[in-house]
Amino acid sequence: MGRRPTGSVRRTRSGTWQARVSHLGRQVAIGTYPTRREATVALAAVQADASRGLWVDPAGGRLRLADVAERWWQTRTGHRLATRVRDREILDHDVLPALGRAQLAELTREAVQDWVNTLAVGWAPSTVRRSYTVLHQILGFAVDEGLLPASPAQRVRLPRARRYEARFLSPEELEALAGAIAPAYRSMVLTMAWATLRLGEAAGLRQDDLDLHAGRLRVANNVVETLGQIHEGPPKTAAGRRAMTLPASVVAELRGHVMRYAGPVYVFPGPEGGALYAEHWRATVWRPAVARAGLTRLRPHDLKHTGVALLAAAGVDAGEIARRAGHADPGFTLAVYGHLFPEGDSNAARKLDALRITRLDKERAQP
Repeated sequence: MGRRPTGSVRRTRSGTWQARVSHLGRQVAIGTYPTRREATVALAAVQADASRGLWVDPAGGRLRLADVAERWWQTRTGHRLATRVRDREILDHDVLPALGRAQLAELTREAVQDWVNTLAVGWAPSTVRRSYTVLHQILGFAVDEGLLPASPAQRVRLPRARRYEARFLSPEELEALAGAIAPAYRSMVLTMAWATLRLGEAAGLRQDDLDLHAGRLRVANNVVETLGQIHEGPPKTAAGRRAMTLPASVVAELRGHVMRYAGPVYVFPGPEGGALYAEHWRATVWRPAVARAGLTRLRPHDLKHTGVALLAAAGVDAGEIARRAGHADPGFTLAVYGHLFPEGDSNAARKLDALRITRLDKERAQP
């Protein structure tokens, strides 16, 4: 239940009676009536509707989406910089050019559906869904502000998301890639795989995050490139802050790397010694190495997928894999990588069979 808004009734110069309600800090006229009683009844009805969240400012529907979008944008605080940049690009390139001049009252569900359908002609389902989410949030903001009675973005059909089929390198393919890449990034490839690191986590790895004597690595920093600028912060999620013991052979690789290539701050610096710029690294280092290794359709993030596959092949349980990979929920690990754990299915079948056989043996043993 909403708070009952204040209102008033006043007599106009012509002798009629005008009812007004206070809305968002201003007085909004809701109608003019022949008698004070009629104006008072109308005001009471509006107040009752407003207290139930059923009344909106009559002028709200005349506002253009572009104006409401900017008001919504001012409320977007506390998000990661990359998220804000992505949403601003969606707003400026996808939402406002097509719908910005439309009044809120003109935005029907059919209009939103047509917009989604147009985007879906040339874009991937995930891209369409991200753009829709921004519009959905703007229209939800309009509802919360009392400018619309309901969001026209409800019950819109979205293109079915196509799940990306992660690429898992075999140990032989991983070694081939490590051998094909520039020597300064050989250990980076191996560490990203065997420690299940994202590219930003590898780029943000600092000298004091390594304890080579104990063979341990700490993930406490993330470096991303946004609009050509480097931004540094904590890992993507709270679960992303983690520490792990590395295979001894990978530790040996890192020892050699630190002696030859590490920078004063970062373990895997860019060519100039500072933080690594991901886009330039992909274009000048990663893609040529992938081609030289004879591999195709490979992203840096597939090294993290490969690390999960290697852990599963080694018989590590899903809970420990989730911890090392920085997944908040082992259920997510099983949902995405469950096909990598066939031994779990086999073990379940064996245990069920043992339970059944034990029960049958007891029944046969009874006189």
